[in-house]
Amino acid sequence: MFEEIVREVFADHDLLPADIPQLDLYMDQVLTLFDEHLHDNKRSPDDKLMTKTMINNYSKERLLLPVKGKKYTRQHIMQLLCIYQLKQNLLLSDVKALTARGDEIDFEHCYNKFLEIKDGLRQFIPEELVKAAGECDLNDPQTVLSLCLSLTAMSTYMRRLCETIIDKLPEAASRGTAEK
Repeated sequence: MFEEIVREVFADHDLLPADIPQLDLYMDQVLTLFDEHLHDNKRSPDDKLMTKTMINNYSKERLLLPVKGKKYTRQHIMQLLCIYQLKQNLLLSDVKALTARGDEIDFEHCYNKFLEIKDGLRQFIPEELVKAAGECDLNDPQTVLSLCLSLTAMSTYMRRLCETIIDKLPEAASRGTAEK
């Protein structure tokens, strides 16, 4: 059963750059694009992956390049995809540290590299998780708690690794973040 769950989780869907139109989109079109291509990644059908409020907040916080008029360019959409991925585990201040200099970043290149690395991770992590968990009885509350504690520990290691990398960015000192 655990192996099936792992397989299901790692069969998530990505919004591929090829799926993004070459023309600029209005906000409602951006939201529709996210929802159509990433809807299978929702925990429940009512979950929102991206909202107008989120996008407006990203703009206010300068996580997102300024929008000219009311249309979002391909670069904006690629930047939103990066923000969407990062915000799953990082604080918005950390996301900002990574994306705020958007005029210097080729988000499409970064996102394509991310997809390539993610595909490689999908190749070996599920098997390693199943091996590490062994035969686990998901009907036993103690086993479930132990397993979930272990999985959250792995998540914490990955988040802390990101935070340490972010703290070592040259701009960290100007943000008031102590170097580690």
